[in-house]
Amino acid sequence: MRNSELARVLRAANPWWSRRRRATWVLDDDDLAARARHEWAPATACARAALAPLADGPRPATVTLVVGPRGVGKTTAVKDVVAHLVADPATDPRRVVLIPAQLTDATGTLDDLEPADLATAVRTPTRTGAPACDGPRVLVVDEVGAVAGWPRVLADAARRGDQVVATTSVLDPADLAELEAACPAGSLTVRRLQPASLSELLGACPTAAVGDVRAAYLRHGGLPRAVAEHRDLGDVSPELVASLAAGLHRDVCRGVDGCPLDLLLSGVCATTDRFVEPEPLARLLGLSTAEVGRLLARLEHAHVLDPRRGLVDPLLHRLPSLIAPERHVPPTAQHIATFSH
Repeated sequence: MRNSELARVLRAANPWWSRRRRATWVLDDDDLAARARHEWAPATACARAALAPLADGPRPATVTLVVGPRGVGKTTAVKDVVAHLVADPATDPRRVVLIPAQLTDATGTLDDLEPADLATAVRTPTRTGAPACDGPRVLVVDEVGAVAGWPRVLADAARRGDQVVATTSVLDPADLAELEAACPAGSLTVRRLQPASLSELLGACPTAAVGDVRAAYLRHGGLPRAVAEHRDLGDVSPELVASLAAGLHRDVCRGVDGCPLDLLLSGVCATTDRFVEPEPLARLLGLSTAEVGRLLARLEHAHVLDPRRGLVDPLLHRLPSLIAPERHVPPTAQHIATFSH
């Protein structure tokens, strides 16, 4: 990507650089607006509590990694942090740089930044449209796990004195180990956001009938927006389903068309017993055991699968029938209850 193209991306992602937009950008930000339409307050409070130290002010020479599955609210949570920082008169908004590591084109297809583009945006942001400023930057990198070589880029930024806040839906243990080894001692913090469990939903709805809460949970799961949409609309929206499907396809299949996500998830549901085993899934999908093993590892790294129990959220069991209803019958509530984490 040319620097001029990257500059357009950064200017669109950082409206607070404009004096006129510094106070108003939160009103028309897509992620914050989506939460405003369908918010589950306990999840918002949980995310804000987890990231509260970041909103207190810049923390130079640190790296905070925000990890969690697609749809759990990572991007919205870090934009909350940005909103607090740029609203503080003591913070120069030009110091805050949001870098989207995944871009969505006009058709809704996700594409990743090239490693060189990420390195340029992080190391020399003024070359790509960020205004000059005094002092270290606050670099917010969204979905950084999509870009090869990201641990070294983040660690180098911390060593230069910048504060780095990065989200990722995919965390390979090898990447985390590399980041830990490369970061200055004591500078790395990992925050994890998870879908709500049934017990958490029951705690948030103390006056509701247990059976009703359980039935709803087995239908919509615990992702914050899914909980809110089920409450407001009666079910999850097609937009949320499409967003989850596109993100998971990118995370697990690396965007390859020959890897049908609905068949993979449906196959995991159909073959799971006490454990998720690659052999029966390989027979069902017509792939080699090694190929299936790699896909299962990606599901695990994407926080979609617990190899000991199956898919981690009830909505993932329904996702194949929501993506391709002509090919898949929704699983029963009993199946979801048995094989959800």
